[in-house]
Amino acid sequence: MSYKPNYDYSKTLWMKMFLANPDFTKNTSDVKITFEQALEIIKKIDNITQGLQKIVYLVGWQRLGHDDGYPIMEVVNDHIKRDCDATGRDSLLWLFEEAKKYNTVISYHGNIADCYSENETFPEFAEAKAVVCDKDSKPTPIEIFNGRDGYKISYKHYYDSGLFKKYWDRFCEAVPVREAGTVHLDNLCIAESINPRATVEEQDEARNKILDYIASLGIDVTTEYTYREDELRSEDHYHPIRRFYEANGLTPGKTKWSDMPIRALGRIPGAWWMSNMTAQDCIDISPAVYSGRLTDGSLRNVFYGAMHGEEIWLQKGIDPKVWVPIFINQYFTEQVPYQYLNRYERKSIEQLEDGSYIGYWSDGIVSYGKDLKIEKNGIVLKDKNDVILPLTDDNKTFVAYSEQGRAGEWNMPDAEFTKAAIYEITENGNIFIENKEITDKKICLDIKPGQAFAIKAIK
Repeated sequence: MSYKPNYDYSKTLWMKMFLANPDFTKNTSDVKITFEQALEIIKKIDNITQGLQKIVYLVGWQRLGHDDGYPIMEVVNDHIKRDCDATGRDSLLWLFEEAKKYNTVISYHGNIADCYSENETFPEFAEAKAVVCDKDSKPTPIEIFNGRDGYKISYKHYYDSGLFKKYWDRFCEAVPVREAGTVHLDNLCIAESINPRATVEEQDEARNKILDYIASLGIDVTTEYTYREDELRSEDHYHPIRRFYEANGLTPGKTKWSDMPIRALGRIPGAWWMSNMTAQDCIDISPAVYSGRLTDGSLRNVFYGAMHGEEIWLQKGIDPKVWVPIFINQYFTEQVPYQYLNRYERKSIEQLEDGSYIGYWSDGIVSYGKDLKIEKNGIVLKDKNDVILPLTDDNKTFVAYSEQGRAGEWNMPDAEFTKAAIYEITENGNIFIENKEITDKKICLDIKPGQAFAIKAIK
């Protein structure tokens, strides 16, 4: 199926926001962020990012929180609702509409690869063999989530039985996912069912049918990993899926992951963790086709990548005095360079003797992984965590950031203007500082540690 995504994920800030974990012992939620608090964070992010397009995938928005109820996603978590609303769904619909005012699309972190025996629908799934079964044709738990046995979905039987369409359509009726035009489906890996048999190729074919059906509804799918599965294959020797095969007397394959195709390429435009990507893959596959964050640190130092976002609030909480400086640092040293590099065509990559890489783009762009440096025709644009780059495609707004502080000349080879208004970027909006001249495509700036500036063209 030919499908053009609704978003260019190489030019969009897309991230997760963790709202709640289930507490099954008390039949409640361990709430991290409410819907109301989420909007306050989104407002601040919009100010920091200067109003650029964003997608926020909510985690733990359903049932009692993250990893509860999957693959069924039709009940909104009431524990994170606003006090003034009758239900969590009312609050979710409110957030969906309000976030639009801040250039943000609200969407959903979901999962159609895992299932739990505690679900009221589990007998229906077990009868249809829609969960992976062992050699005795018994549904078999493979992983553990939130202290509960996690069963893997058999995509072939899930799709062929009609259960996928039944419950996906109910999900689309419950929340405005079609209007969002995007959804994040976590951990969309393949586990082969033993009896009845569903091979990796059959599971892959069914997964593609699932992705095509979602696409037919006008919804992009982003996911967690890069999927290069082979017969009875799990790259990690200790992965639970691999142990499941071995427990059933099956020998996992020995094919190198790099010899396998990237399955669902062209159907999945983005992954949080672009695992199992070679250096040549990064050159051959345009970020407009497949975007995300490389798990290989040496490659990530060259190409940068989509900032994850989620762990900032999950680890640091929602006090802006704490999370804002971390967000600003990640945004201007990871996300902005990534989106800038993605403007240009990737040409080649060179690996040095120390294992680091140098990447080459069109228009004289070079990225040095070891030094965390980006140059354009020999002019430095990023030197470790000192950055000055155009933010918008029209090159009328630039941003500058320094982690340790830096005063002096900054290079602006892409600037086509000679006068600029300088603003300090804050979570509460831009603060005007002064007007400045740009001479020979250079500007003098005194940036304090952790400070970010917006540099806007004056006619």
